Amino acid sequence: MRLLFPFALFGLAVAARAETTLQVHGSTTVRGALEPKQAQIETLIGRKVEFSGTGSTMGLASLAAGRAEIAMLANPLAETVGMLNAKMPGSVDGREFQASEVGHVRIAFIVNPRNRVRALSAAQLADLLTGKIKNWQQVGGSNAPVVVVGLSNAGSVLKTSLLGGAEVTSAARLVPNAAQIPGVVAQDANAIGIISTAHVKGPTSLIKTDAEVLIPLLLVTKGPPKPYEKAFIEAARQLLKE
Repeated sequence: MRLLFPFALFGLAVAARAETTLQVHGSTTVRGALEPKQAQIETLIGRKVEFSGTGSTMGLASLAAGRAEIAMLANPLAETVGMLNAKMPGSVDGREFQASEVGHVRIAFIVNPRNRVRALSAAQLADLLTGKIKNWQQVGGSNAPVVVVGLSNAGSVLKTSLLGGAEVTSAARLVPNAAQIPGVVAQDANAIGIISTAHVKGPTSLIKTDAEVLIPLLLVTKGPPKPYEKAFIEAARQLLKE
């Protein structure tokens, strides 16, 4: 009997933690914007928060399966539902979800520090990303091929806002997690990375441009948000305005 008592206490502790910790899964872009404000959010809502950067589609899958209470999306909800059902047919019914926009971040473009190109117009960027411009020499750089690095599950925001409906070049190097992009660009002198400002870090250089592409930051609940979920959403919206 003496051996059972510590395990009983452990079980109670786990149950208490599950009741007081808000599970928030999904987009690493949204996580990158919110995680620096985690302590403030927790103070405002009176509850611990655990972020898990799994990507928008998997965040929505976690919400649908009950592993998360809030999903973080950096793509429109309907689009994310479509991507998830394309990956896992019949996974979700989009009508069960409710999305709240809490802010936005800008898409940035980064290059390797060895690349002497530091500024590009919106038109030049569009031609680079779609593959119309294939060599850095065409925009004042070295005689070297352009290597586009982006996110494998990127949404349509870039396509509609900058590329005039065109797709990113099929030759692009795509990675599953936005946090990987700076590392890839840092290792390839010819790379240009498509990334949110929340992920700009490490030994890379930011391209100056007149292009402005905004990514919506969405928090999604299953049905109308419960009081503590609504408090989290409002806290996130308030803090992202600052």
